[in-house]
Amino acid sequence: MAIKTAIIRTMIAATTLIGATAAIAQAAETYPSRLVKMIVPASAGGPSDIVARLVADKLGQALGQPVIVENRPGGSLMIGTGAVAKSDPDGYTLLVTTSTPIVTVPFTMKNVPYDVQQDLITVSHLGSTPLVLYVANANPAKSLKDVLEIAKAKPEQANYGSYGTGSSAHILNEHVIKQTGVRMVHIPYKGVAPELQDLVGGQILTAVADIGSAAPLVQGGQIRPVAVTGSRRSTLLADVPTFAEQGVTGLEPFSPWWGVFAPRKTPTAVVDRLSREIQKIVKSPEFNAKMASLGIEPTGLSWDEADRTTRDEMNRWKGIVANLSDIKFE
Repeated sequence: MAIKTAIIRTMIAATTLIGATAAIAQAAETYPSRLVKMIVPASAGGPSDIVARLVADKLGQALGQPVIVENRPGGSLMIGTGAVAKSDPDGYTLLVTTSTPIVTVPFTMKNVPYDVQQDLITVSHLGSTPLVLYVANANPAKSLKDVLEIAKAKPEQANYGSYGTGSSAHILNEHVIKQTGVRMVHIPYKGVAPELQDLVGGQILTAVADIGSAAPLVQGGQIRPVAVTGSRRSTLLADVPTFAEQGVTGLEPFSPWWGVFAPRKTPTAVVDRLSREIQKIVKSPEFNAKMASLGIEPTGLSWDEADRTTRDEMNRWKGIVANLSDIKFE
């Protein structure tokens, strides 16, 4: 009797599994049948928001369903990221973000409301850009050395902005502080846009941002770049020396990237469909031109390549943060 009961239970479990698999396959075949939402964990107007809207517009056309962007800033980018991580894995809620909450925040913050390895899968990488240190145009500093001298001479002005605690901008500045011995105070913001606004207003001495989001303020003569990450100068800021050229080493790998993510249990067929459509978008001349205007170099990796790259990046950032073990990020 026990054996018979076990066999029946096994048959029931197998039937249930087959039914569930069939339901998932059917859902993937009909995907999408309604609106798709892209959540951006940063403020409207910032680079992540702009990139997301570029993708959403073309993706909606490719899928035949509306794709909208919803901004959920705050919590060092964890609020929006966590919302997607815990959403239904059906392909109707996606995340578009810079790499910060994916590969950096998990190692710098406590009580992160998601586990990247368990909760999220990378649908595609979109592009990357160097980080740049900016000062207000009214500031006399013309180089990194000038900034450090001002910070030493005028400690009341020695504060720097970042787009969130635990962000790559935060870690970059702490790296500079540790290597140079200067004392500065961290002022975190809910995104790049408000950070740059306070830089223009004189509330902070420096701000770190990508090239594209700062470009209008640079062109308008309101802020000025003084140092750029990377092993060589950016072609878009050819006159601005790298941090290494100015004596601060180790910042060569600091180039944030943007990606599209979905809950990890999203059906592979759905992830593959999204990845293929997004790759087409990223490779299009129109998208390339728009990304170039933002100072972003397009990438467009397939989901399996992108997911492996994300895991590799997490290991790299784990090591970077470990070298700043004396820094309190939270």
